[in-house]
Amino acid sequence: MKDNNKRDQLAISRKTYQKSNELINAMGKGTALSQKLFAIGMQHMKVDETNNVVATIYGTELRKMFKSNSGSLYEHIEALCDRQIKGATIFDWNLLMKDKENGKIEAHQVVTDASFKDGVLTLRYNNSLTDKIVNLKKDYTVLSLSDTLSLKSVYSLRLYEMLKSAYDYQNAIRKDNAEQVLEYNITELKLELGIINSGGSKEIKSELEKPNPDYDRIDELAEKTGQTKYKEYKVFNRSVLSKAKEELNKKTSINVEYEPIKCGRKTTDIRFFVSKKDIAAVNDAVPNINKEEVLDNLIDLLHDDFKLREIREIAEVAEYNEDKISKAYKYMKGYNNQIDVPIAFIKECIKNEYYLSKAKPMKPGANKFTNFKQQNTYDFEALEKELLDN
Repeated sequence: MKDNNKRDQLAISRKTYQKSNELINAMGKGTALSQKLFAIGMQHMKVDETNNVVATIYGTELRKMFKSNSGSLYEHIEALCDRQIKGATIFDWNLLMKDKENGKIEAHQVVTDASFKDGVLTLRYNNSLTDKIVNLKKDYTVLSLSDTLSLKSVYSLRLYEMLKSAYDYQNAIRKDNAEQVLEYNITELKLELGIINSGGSKEIKSELEKPNPDYDRIDELAEKTGQTKYKEYKVFNRSVLSKAKEELNKKTSINVEYEPIKCGRKTTDIRFFVSKKDIAAVNDAVPNINKEEVLDNLIDLLHDDFKLREIREIAEVAEYNEDKISKAYKYMKGYNNQIDVPIAFIKECIKNEYYLSKAKPMKPGANKFTNFKQQNTYDFEALEKELLDN
C-alpha cells in the first residue's frame, strides 16, 4: 500500500489541466471544493447530447480529495450539494463575465446538476460555458492538478489561477522566464476573488459593463448592499493576501510576493511579484504527511502484534516515518531472543535505530523480554471506524 500511495502521489504530481483564461479572470464567487472538483473532473469530461459538459469523478478520486480512506462517501456528497446542511455548495459557483465586444455582462451558474450513484459523482456544467471548458485552442492556462488539490483556501485557489495565467501571458511576450510584475486595483481584485459581487445591483452591473469601470464607485455601491467584508486594507491583507501568499509559496510551483500601492494614505492597488520555482527544488520538497494514510498503512503492517492505541504510539515516536517503523518491525520479528514487551522494544528500536547495521544491537539482558503472546484478532471495520472518529 505504501508503494501504491507513492505512485498515486507521483501520478497526480504529473497531471495538468487546461482552464480558459476567460473563466479564470471572470468575476464571481465559488468554493474551494467546486474548484477542486472542476480540476479533477477535467480528467474525465465529455459533452452530452444537450451540449452540456459532464464530468465523472470516481470514488477513489473523491476519497483522496476528502481524505477519507474508508466508510461511506454519502455524507460528504450530501454536504457538498445540500445548502440546508452546509450553506455554501458546489451550486454557488457563479460567474460574472464581461462581454466587451457586445458591451454586456453575462451571469452564469457554473454547475447545474449533480448526481451520486454507486460511488461515482457526476457533475453537469452550464451549456453556455461549454466552449470555455473543452476543446480549448487558445487563451487558456495550463494548471497543475497537485497544486490545485493542495490548496485549502478558495482565495489561494483563485489567486493561484489568476497569477499563473497572468505570469504565463507576460512570460510568453517577454520570453525571459524572469520574475513578472502584475498589478490589480484592489476593488477589481476583490471582485475576482468573489469577496465583492454585483449583489443584484443594477448600478454595479452597469458600471462593470463600461470599458474602464470606476472601481471607487463600485466599492461605494458594494458597501451600500452590505458587502463590507475585508473592507479595510489591513484586514484584507491579514486575512486574505498574507495567508494566500504563505500557502502558495509553500505548496505550489510559483513564488509570490506583493506590496500595496497607495494614493495618499489609501491603498488603491496591489503589485504582485511572481516567479516560478526551480523544478528540482519543487520535486525535492518534503511532502506533507497525511497521518490518516500512514496509520492505515501501519494497521495493515502491525495489526498482528499491536493494538490500535499502540500503533498510534509507534507512529508518534517515529514521527510518522513509515520506513523507520517498517525496518524496526522487521528487526523485531527477526530478533533471536525472547521479547516480553513488544511495544517498548519497537519504540526503543526506532529511537536508537538498532535496525541499522552499524547501530549497537539491543542487549537481551538489559530488558527481560520474552516471546509474543498469542496473536490478537481484530475487527477491521471497528478499527477503521475508531481511526476515522479520532
